[in-house]
Amino acid sequence: MAKIKKGLSDEDMLKGFSEDLTFENGMYADEKVRQSKIKAAKAPAKKELLLPEEAQERLNRFLLEISMEWLKNKNGNCTWKVLKENGQIVIKPVAVTKK
Repeated sequence: MAKIKKGLSDEDMLKGFSEDLTFENGMYADEKVRQSKIKAAKAPAKKELLLPEEAQERLNRFLLEISMEWLKNKNGNCTWKVLKENGQIVIKPVAVTKK
């Protein structure tokens, strides 16, 4: 059993604590939802890819196929190199160098 540290603030004592919704604490459920929305607003925004969803799915599928071929040919781990050549975007696998 762990010892309880003395002199902790309420916030420190409740860090990581989450309570299941029950009859006793159900009346305060709205307040918890409001708090979680505030925390979600502080989360870093995802970077948006400037492609339609269908094109993103195709791109992900092609990247997966190429990485599977790369691994099948026993080339080791790879990373993606993105280039702009003659008005086209080229994405190709490159071997990961060990440091």
